[in-house]
Amino acid sequence: MSHKTKTLTFAGALAGIVLLFGTAASAAEHTVLVITDYTNLQMQFSPRDLTIQPGDTVTWVNQAAEEHNVVTYPDGFPEGAQGFASEIMTKTGETWSHTFTVEGTYEYHCIPHLFLGMHGSVIVGKRTPEGGFHKPTAQEVKQYSKRLLTYFDEDEARFIPRDRRTEDQKGNSGQHGHGIERQ
Repeated sequence: MSHKTKTLTFAGALAGIVLLFGTAASAAEHTVLVITDYTNLQMQFSPRDLTIQPGDTVTWVNQAAEEHNVVTYPDGFPEGAQGFASEIMTKTGETWSHTFTVEGTYEYHCIPHLFLGMHGSVIVGKRTPEGGFHKPTAQEVKQYSKRLLTYFDEDEARFIPRDRRTEDQKGNSGQHGHGIERQ
């Protein structure tokens, strides 16, 4: 067999393997707009709910010179994953990104606008079953409560763990239940 024939045979075999098994999926980039709508008095993430695949990156983009952040609830991410918290974004066009590697549901919000309903979710692959969410330690709850105190008085807002929330505190069908009780 000549060198040229060997090369063509190898290339054909490689093409067959790629067709048989497919190529590795590449990670995708997604954008969530952080919206301040003064006309309608709304603060929101758009899209509010986003479904992606493991390895994908989401970038939140601040659309106005307004204080916003992106923070998971202490129990708002899958067991075995890490929660996330951006710094405060204050400038139009400012961004913050996170790459998701663990499958499941990530529930997040903007602390300054928490009581205006500014929250969303990222579903990585498939939703987390109700018993599959992270169970925060006392230290994690304390750190989260400290973040809340940046914007609210201690007697204004209190975190309620997922397993102690009422149906009203859980939100629609248990989704977007912020677990923050307004005192």
